[in-house]
Amino acid sequence: MKRNTVFLMVVMALLPFYVWAAQPNVVIIITDDQSWDSLGYMGGDVHTPRIDRMAREGLIFSDANVTSTVCSPSRYSFLTGRYAGRGQGPRLKIEHPEGTQTQLENICELEKDGWNVAKALQGSGYTTGFVGKAHLINQEWLEKANWASAGLKTYPDDGDPRDPAVNEMMRFNHGKWCEAIKQYGFDYADGIYGANLKELGNKELFVHNLDWSVSKAHTFIEDNCDKPFFLYFSTTLHHGPAPWAQPGGKFVYGLDADPRMTGEGFVEEGFDVMPSRKSVFKRNAAAGKGRDKAFALWLDDGVGSILDKIREMGIERDTLVIFVSDHGSWRHGKTTLHEYGIKVPLVMYWPGVIAAGSKYDEIVANIDFAPTILDVCGVKAAGDYYMDGVSLKGVIGGSSAPVRRSLFGEVGHSRCVKTKDWKYIAIRYPKEVQDRINLGRKFGNFEGHPPMDRPYLTRNGHLGYYASRSNPHYWETDQLYDLRKGVEEDVNLTGKYPEVMTEMKRLLSRHLDSFQKRPFGEFTAYSDPGYEVKRMPEMSHDKVE
Repeated sequence: MKRNTVFLMVVMALLPFYVWAAQPNVVIIITDDQSWDSLGYMGGDVHTPRIDRMAREGLIFSDANVTSTVCSPSRYSFLTGRYAGRGQGPRLKIEHPEGTQTQLENICELEKDGWNVAKALQGSGYTTGFVGKAHLINQEWLEKANWASAGLKTYPDDGDPRDPAVNEMMRFNHGKWCEAIKQYGFDYADGIYGANLKELGNKELFVHNLDWSVSKAHTFIEDNCDKPFFLYFSTTLHHGPAPWAQPGGKFVYGLDADPRMTGEGFVEEGFDVMPSRKSVFKRNAAAGKGRDKAFALWLDDGVGSILDKIREMGIERDTLVIFVSDHGSWRHGKTTLHEYGIKVPLVMYWPGVIAAGSKYDEIVANIDFAPTILDVCGVKAAGDYYMDGVSLKGVIGGSSAPVRRSLFGEVGHSRCVKTKDWKYIAIRYPKEVQDRINLGRKFGNFEGHPPMDRPYLTRNGHLGYYASRSNPHYWETDQLYDLRKGVEEDVNLTGKYPEVMTEMKRLLSRHLDSFQKRPFGEFTAYSDPGYEVKRMPEMSHDKVE
């Protein structure tokens, strides 16, 4: 065989894995509160064949992170590419005016006049879609007491969605949510949950309905398969109420619930876009898993249904699919900066472009999604579109080189910096809170538990209570962990490695100094009155250029 012929054959064999369409489609599938134990490919005792296949045939990220471990700030970073602490949404600015320390949690909102990845794509010829859980806009709408003033219709908590009058109000409110989300860069919005299920304000609707959400994704893909599109799909699974709750208890919230109860009220005709719920139990049992694990297979079916629709439309090789969680489970590290909170499952799947069996072991984060998507889609960000993240386009193409030296994290009263080998977590309180601590005054606890010497990191006492029980070093103001020892972080090494500690504090200060007029104890040049200002020496930028 001639040398030129051999060369051509090699090129043709490799070409599909390094060249993609000029304007590929992108689908992000974001799950909620999902840790490793509800995914088979990560070692969970569950049956998740479709997601496991994605992992085998796609690109696994072993050190994927979110930079804040509650819903709103994490999702903000996914869509903007910015740390949530930079947010300029109305609720965050009301809670934390400029010059005060942020207690970051579910008070983050997209900015109407600011950039996000959907708005940038929309301006470059992409059709953009939003399906599922938002928790990103109009935080005041989540409180039923504000519905009337917001133009929403108020129905009783115990109202029957089968009642046409009640159901009309539910559909009206859902329509209002859809129209509101479109203002942030989305051409299509449907199947919307304003936040979690309880915010629907009705006992009958307090159930997960993945079938309903997936049906809306199908509609968007079918209607837009002949042009470049971006779809943000966000399911309520596996957030509470517990989708694994079994019949016999007071309530059921998942597979055993009425499949016609949705975020837009009662839908008589139901949905036929996924395998039947009865078959979920049968296949789960056949795989040797307990009935309480069937919820994981249900989610797996939803992911598989979206993948099947993409294949059915003939656009599989033109579509990058990303599967990721917004943060770890409340059972582990949610509302903390420990590894079980910030590390999340992440798989990218793109037949013909991403080589099967790929794995990337360096640090990536949710702030990297927006720059990656714009880069892959060939869209240049506007000059005033600021992003903290870096593009992972090279990683998708097969690079194993690191893209950053360190990563910043923030939630509640805590901040962290993480490198490949080490993590440092600092807890610092605003002056008024620290003064109360110094005076020995007590803080309220969760559900009647005794008053505490310090407040939880976040305002949400429920999440703080469980997070503090799951993480033995939760209250310690300075924490240093050797990540080479594993993700458990059960030994605080503060005081053991002074040189490492000094370096990590410098790195943290470098990150914090980039937040204008946001004090954090001694780490920032701009500090609350009463704190000693201690500027750390300058460090090199964390991104690898």
